Amino acid sequence: MEPVKIGILGCGATTRCMYGPVFKYLKNGVFAAAADTNQEQVRWAQEMYRAPEIYTDRDQMLDQADIDAVVVGTPVYCHLDDVLAIASAGKHVLCEKPMARTPDECDQMIDTCRKHNVTLMVAFMKRYHKCFLKAKQMIDDDELGPVFQVRVNWSFLSSPGGWRDSLPTWGGIYQDHGSHAIDLCRWWLGDIETASGEIGIVMNDREVEDTAVATFRHNSGAISLHHMTRVAHQPLVELYEIMGTKGALKIEFGPAWSFVSTEPFQMTLFRHGNTTVDVTPHNQGNLDQEIQANGQYLMELDHFCDCILHQLNPRTGGRDGRAAIEAINAVYLSSWTQSKIKLPLNETVDLEQGFLQVR
Repeated sequence: MEPVKIGILGCGATTRCMYGPVFKYLKNGVFAAAADTNQEQVRWAQEMYRAPEIYTDRDQMLDQADIDAVVVGTPVYCHLDDVLAIASAGKHVLCEKPMARTPDECDQMIDTCRKHNVTLMVAFMKRYHKCFLKAKQMIDDDELGPVFQVRVNWSFLSSPGGWRDSLPTWGGIYQDHGSHAIDLCRWWLGDIETASGEIGIVMNDREVEDTAVATFRHNSGAISLHHMTRVAHQPLVELYEIMGTKGALKIEFGPAWSFVSTEPFQMTLFRHGNTTVDVTPHNQGNLDQEIQANGQYLMELDHFCDCILHQLNPRTGGRDGRAAIEAINAVYLSSWTQSKIKLPLNETVDLEQGFLQVR
């Protein structure tokens, strides 16, 4: 079969740090075009990663470029309009997380992709990461016993500014990073039945939450606890603790950002309060071989292309993207109403008005 010809919409971190570096390893797809309203960004993508065609207009790329699919790497408030346009042009879609701002936006994206018979995949790259795959295998193999709780701590310090601090996003740190943690916990523990949480704006010059805590009950009976803040003064930490009746698994990364690193998370297995085992899947000595065998973005793109070529359902499809957004909206609603929220949501969350109330 001919490889899938892929265009990228948004030439910031999505192209620079995530997908651009791995295209040269991809066997079933090729980097065919790039588009960004910033001419400097798109020219950089062409020079660095040899994009054959570049555009400063999305619709022009859809009309003129020889592409089969598009990776959507624009800000979240653009995702709805971008995905509808791409699907309507008959192109397959790999949409970066968070999928959208509301479940209704997700539904429109899912329905339009179904109507035009194109693949819709959501870029939860952590599910393609060798460390999280190992954790999933350990859970499925009952190495930890029945899992009753997962604790997540994702904390760092960032300065104000950027699109994440503008109301069109209708969400801050929990919309952004919470979508990753929710997807992992749903994958490990099952769908979410109830949500409760508190969000807050600690720095007064921000318009969306910079700190959040949330508790979910999953249909397995397990609980997941989430803490995220952009106002931490210790070095960045991304931490997952999976608690089972036979053992506990700690998965930790920092002080660097895991999404731009080729290093594995540190994985430690604890048993009986007195046994500690390093179960980290350490890298191969040769970086090229490591990326070809385990690179999370390469594995994700490979799966996306496979789904297109063989008409498969994506491992992380529109339903998964929507479930994360519904849970995030439930946390916002819980915080604003000071109540526990049952899923599925039976009401529309007015995010813009909610954030105005918080401020």
